[in-house]
Amino acid sequence: MAHRTFKAFIIVAVTYLVFLLLLGCSKDSPNAAQPNDSIENTVEIDEAPEKEGNIDSSQEISNAKDLIFVDQISFESEVLPVLENHCVLCHAEGTAGAFHMKLDVASDATAYAFAIGRLVESGDMPPWPASEKSPQFMGDHSITSDQKEAVLKWANQGGAIDVDPNRKMHSQRPVMTINNPDLIVTSASGPYQGSTDTLDDYRCVIFDPNVDETKWILASHFVPDKVEVVHHGIFTLASSEYRDQAERLDRADPGVGWSCYGGNGLREQTDGYKFGFGGWAPGDPPEISPEGYGVPLRPGDFLIIQLHYHFDYAAPPDLSQMLFDFASTEQLEANGGSFKTLTGQLFRGPAEIPCYEGDQHPLCDRDTAIKRAAELYGDAGYASNFFNRECGFTPEDYAHMTNGTATSSCDIPVKATGKVISVTGHMHELGLSIRLTLNPDTENERILLDIPDWDFQWQFNYHPIENIILKDGDIIRVDCAWNRERAPYEAIGYVLWSLGTGDEMCYSGITTAPSDD
Repeated sequence: MAHRTFKAFIIVAVTYLVFLLLLGCSKDSPNAAQPNDSIENTVEIDEAPEKEGNIDSSQEISNAKDLIFVDQISFESEVLPVLENHCVLCHAEGTAGAFHMKLDVASDATAYAFAIGRLVESGDMPPWPASEKSPQFMGDHSITSDQKEAVLKWANQGGAIDVDPNRKMHSQRPVMTINNPDLIVTSASGPYQGSTDTLDDYRCVIFDPNVDETKWILASHFVPDKVEVVHHGIFTLASSEYRDQAERLDRADPGVGWSCYGGNGLREQTDGYKFGFGGWAPGDPPEISPEGYGVPLRPGDFLIIQLHYHFDYAAPPDLSQMLFDFASTEQLEANGGSFKTLTGQLFRGPAEIPCYEGDQHPLCDRDTAIKRAAELYGDAGYASNFFNRECGFTPEDYAHMTNGTATSSCDIPVKATGKVISVTGHMHELGLSIRLTLNPDTENERILLDIPDWDFQWQFNYHPIENIILKDGDIIRVDCAWNRERAPYEAIGYVLWSLGTGDEMCYSGITTAPSDD
């Protein structure tokens, strides 16, 4: 969310203020430790001076040293492994996070020790919204409570390092990509030029693969051009029937692509197809289909990529890319001329957030709010009524939720059976929490995704490590919660399930690999 980004910015800014204070103090205190001082910030214990005939005094000094350093956190053994396993991937030179906090050599960690401590303490870094109630996922960025305690204690002790200040920090999670892609696709209209006037810019851009025969996608990977401003991407693959609609949206908005905060803006049609094609956040590896599975890319198909740009200091033109690895002729023949396709299902619940009790704004009347949404988005403006009917609720079920917090729940039968490949959730900036539960209120209940502190800025596609199978008769419950104070803007009126900036969603999806049964 924007307020989280602002908080992180403030923490980093305060770090520099602390440095300035330290520099000021050093004028009168020659021995004051400096942030980048390789000597003062290195853990060293000088030998105590020997005093003949005063053994007790020497012993006291020795004991004092032990008392001072007995709890000193070792950067090399306790902090460096955390940084290299969870932070350097996104903060090394040339990566997305380096623009805000570069962690290239050990002395960088000392320089940013205060900020690192505060961001880890607040839970803003490393970003991993899924809680421990979720299954174990691939690429988990989270750190344990012990690791968090060690980093925080190290930062509070001044961020001393016991290694060479120029010691290079190496990510233990090397960036994975497609080394020899069969196809590289980028914006059909050239680079997008944003502006620092818009801090968080959500832009939908058409990427055109322009294939002349059906290809089977075995792997794909989004590669950001300007890593310092590209925050994340959400992908939709659409057939040629949707192209006119997409191009109308593009023409109606100056520049490359169109503004698309809540979604890509494509409305459902009776012909053609469109479906989610995954997403990307800093550090994400390529999306690789399970053995025997692929995604058909047909002539006329195109991608719409919703890009989240964060323009806090600069807005360079961006020409990001999508890499594809296609099935070879040999692979295609070995699979009988085609591949099995993954399936997916959306699990959506109501979103109804009444105004505070006593608020007399005209849009606090639900009927008025529905009418306005319909004027803005056509039939999509009635989405709240649809999801209430689907889930067995009425507006009266939410009428008592007038303290700023609202919740909803919906039980949905599983249609896309098979092995769970990925699971994701989506809300807007009032989002408080979201959870997907398989077979709730039964002895076989298990949580598939739990995000107790929703962060709009970090929307991951989670891939379970273990085999989780969805079967006929299974139920998925989606639970959502919102709070009107979460967004960086004033939430006005009765908030409904819809497409706009000030609207909300209770939206999730599960991708499955159908079994052969």
